[in-house]
Amino acid sequence: MTFSQHESIDPNWGYELMDHTVCRIHQPAESASDEFHILRGKLTIPRSASLIKRPRINSLLKKSVDQFPATLISGRSGTGKTCLAAGFAAARKNVSWYSVESTDVGWPVFSRHFAASLPSTVYENPKNAVFDSSEKVPSQTDIARFLVNRFSHAYIGPPVGTSLIVLDDIHHLFDAPWFGEFFNLLLYSLPPETHLLLLCRSKPPGPLWRLRSKQMLNVIDEKFIAFNVAETETLFKTLGVSPTEAKKAHRDCFGRISKLLQFAGD
Repeated sequence: MTFSQHESIDPNWGYELMDHTVCRIHQPAESASDEFHILRGKLTIPRSASLIKRPRINSLLKKSVDQFPATLISGRSGTGKTCLAAGFAAARKNVSWYSVESTDVGWPVFSRHFAASLPSTVYENPKNAVFDSSEKVPSQTDIARFLVNRFSHAYIGPPVGTSLIVLDDIHHLFDAPWFGEFFNLLLYSLPPETHLLLLCRSKPPGPLWRLRSKQMLNVIDEKFIAFNVAETETLFKTLGVSPTEAKKAHRDCFGRISKLLQFAGD
């Protein structure tokens, strides 16, 4: 099931206004158990602490954003995915950031945080949308309805320019029974001028070749974001370490930033 900006929005679904700075969301309900708390820290772009400028990576990300609806950066912990994405996102307007945690695997928790992460200036979220607070697996229709409601204003509202949605550590959701449907529907439901940036330690389950062949998704592996020799030498120069040591570190650490910093500190 797919849908696009050209399909009609069912007014009977209701809408909800939700700002990404709100700390808690009250859903009309019969019991206190239906009250969900939004952790604002998950929805804030992490402060980037890059030690050197890496125009090669910025150019790679910009090219991907310009050419593909979605970009997936895959790499082990300590490869600098979050730092790169945070620096890239901080220089752009209309950015949504959601740092996913293992506790977000339930659809009620994830869907509320995802909705709250979207800036109201771009995605004027519906006023009376009803969230499902049960832990049942959402159907394809449930997920499609959720995404249409979230993106409705971007579909039919006035243009506001490009926007970026970042989902960090999305590998925490790979085992969720609803993730496959959400992942595919999200890619095909993105509004115009909206780009999705996904960060994960491993690639999502299932083949990605179909999405890549349709130019829907670009995958940037760990080998592309690793520091090359020149970048390693520049990094070590700022740390007061010799070029000779930089070359040795690059060979031993394979350009992995966490290992390089550890090597420089020894």
